[in-house]
Amino acid sequence: MQISDLVAVGKLGKIIDKNGFIVFKVNDGFQPFSLTDVFLVFTDNRVRYVTIEEIETVKGFSIKIDDMEVAKEAAKDGSVLVMLQKEETDKLQEKNNKNDLLGKKVIFKGNKIGMIIDIFNNSVYNVLVIEMNNGKELMIPMVDFYIKKIENDSVFSQNIEDLMKL
Repeated sequence: MQISDLVAVGKLGKIIDKNGFIVFKVNDGFQPFSLTDVFLVFTDNRVRYVTIEEIETVKGFSIKIDDMEVAKEAAKDGSVLVMLQKEETDKLQEKNNKNDLLGKKVIFKGNKIGMIIDIFNNSVYNVLVIEMNNGKELMIPMVDFYIKKIENDSVFSQNIEDLMKL
């Protein structure tokens, strides 16, 4: 395999937090929720194959790599690409297809406010269409500012007070 067989899906940041997570700046349009094994390509073209133990979505995306020494090395480098084989990116995008989110509950401030009934792309990002408990529709952009995290059957939202007033 050669680097030309890989596709960049994002880049790692320079800081590892106290829990071992390093910021993962995801490329536009890529949904990293099901990532497991990735190639890290360092600025000097060294490549490491690592397993992602956990993905955190508190303030953007952060990942925990199974090998802390490689994680430290990546943070020190500061511009390490996260890459996958082209076939893997296609599979992940299919797996993270919008249909996986349809029917999920939307939670805001600990309360279920509705269900996802549709998703569309406005050419910049995906937008969730929510049927709220009161029967009205609400559209929430799928960006970190509004989406805190996605778990099993729920999408946890934040900062949507003004959207709910529209």
